Amino acid sequence: MDAATDLNGGGEVGMMDSIINYDSEADVLVLKLREGSLAYEELLDNDVVLGYDGDGKVVAMEILDASRKGLLNVLVELAKARREAVKLILSKIG
Repeated sequence: MDAATDLNGGGEVGMMDSIINYDSEADVLVLKLREGSLAYEELLDNDVVLGYDGDGKVVAMEILDASRKGLLNVLVELAKARREAVKLILSKIG
């Protein structure tokens, strides 16, 4: 994977519709949970950073040392399964 990869479609980080991004140089997995501007962040004890909007709703989550925790491999497998499911559905309808 590139230094920063969108696990949803393989594009670069920064795409508006991206919800899962991984930065291999920093080993940080970023999950965009909902639309909203980031107002503040909170570092939890387990190397997870929660990002909140102005209303206090969680809009993003960063997981530090993601590959060491095994999370990256799980997400890659989920992305592959999702891609295969979409291919199967498309082959059935058209």
